[in-house]
Amino acid sequence: MRKTWVCLLPVLASCFLFRPKNGHPEALKVELEDGGRIKTYSLRYNPEGQNAARPLPGRSGRSIYTGLDVLAESDFALLREKRFALLTNSTGLNRALEPGIDLFLANGIRPEILFEPEHGIFAAEDAAGSEGVRTDSRTGLRIFSLYSSQKKPPSSLLLGLDYLVVDIQNLPVRCYTYITTLSYLLEAAAEAGTPVLILDRPNPFGFIRARGPYPREELRSFVGYAPVPFLYSMTVGEYGHFVAHELLPNLKLSVIRVQGYVRADADAAASNSWINPSPNIPSFESALVYAGVVFFEGTNVSLGRGTTRPFIYVGAPWMHGPELATAMRSLKLPGVQFSNVAFTPSSSLYTGVHCYGVQIHPTSLDFDPIRTGYELMRAVYRLHPGKLTFVWSGNSYGTDRLWGSDSFRMGVINNWDYETFEKTWIRDSESFEEWIAAYRLY
Repeated sequence: MRKTWVCLLPVLASCFLFRPKNGHPEALKVELEDGGRIKTYSLRYNPEGQNAARPLPGRSGRSIYTGLDVLAESDFALLREKRFALLTNSTGLNRALEPGIDLFLANGIRPEILFEPEHGIFAAEDAAGSEGVRTDSRTGLRIFSLYSSQKKPPSSLLLGLDYLVVDIQNLPVRCYTYITTLSYLLEAAAEAGTPVLILDRPNPFGFIRARGPYPREELRSFVGYAPVPFLYSMTVGEYGHFVAHELLPNLKLSVIRVQGYVRADADAAASNSWINPSPNIPSFESALVYAGVVFFEGTNVSLGRGTTRPFIYVGAPWMHGPELATAMRSLKLPGVQFSNVAFTPSSSLYTGVHCYGVQIHPTSLDFDPIRTGYELMRAVYRLHPGKLTFVWSGNSYGTDRLWGSDSFRMGVINNWDYETFEKTWIRDSESFEEWIAAYRLY
């Protein structure tokens, strides 16, 4: 694949010189692919103002500049005098934890419309979004929910736009619906001929390679739409590159990459502070464990929604916590410990009912969420005969729809050891890693 690096100098007709507000003239550089259809922007310098404060324990202290920060360093030049829509939510913050929407408005840049994913513009809702276009009382901006009856932006809202801009913190888990919304948006943009600009953000657990199967066609849904393994190990910008190269040859895509990000980082997504990407992901630990236990959402087991430890607590009124914790400890799984716990959910399954179960404690980067979740469900099924049930919803079991095949559920029912279960999907995940190597940005 031929790539060209271009320094954006004023003497070139297609380039710009940016002078950030700090007074130091600096230029973006751009990597051009496919005749300029796909562009990747980055800064030509290491930004000043490195964080001199001592980091909290467990933090690397490395300075991370997201795509939004890089855009701000360039004085928002790519969007000045442009008409654009913006897909974002409360995770779209800069290094100073200021909302990108406010930064745009303060710098004289006004989105034509805001698109919001599941959980709304403030990432705080668990209900479906409002129908149609509404107006934000604070900013006067129009907002359109992509988690309503219409999950793909209508062509009427894309007319005349120079860009569809994306700035959102994602979790690289196929059933986490931001990737479905992004996929629909990229499809709509390709159909309308509207260029997409992704302001990239770190992958919270980029240190984990792809895990799980591709979704079976009959199980594709809003929680399983993207044609990737269950854990797909990509940032939003990398996924955009993959789609533009492999799936949507007419898509015009630009990505502003993250400055200072390394895939192996465990704290990059929280370099300044953890911002909840959705109501029940209040910490990095919840995000990491979510990727392995979310399959219980297709059963009669509570994942601690409505507690202070969603997805870290796993339990039910009929569960034997101490016995389950002992069984899980005996497996000596890497990077994780277990304790028994009692909790009372204030929302979702078993609201107001006392539950018993285990608390999951990730302890190192050796933690394997898929193995942990599978072994936990297998232990629950074995230790509580006839108690764990799989819920049929629509035309499939919920666990099958989340995982993308029936192998997770069948492995639990038939008591397959982990190695047998892994053989059902490992070829998919390994081939995917090879496939996307050319589209890695980090």
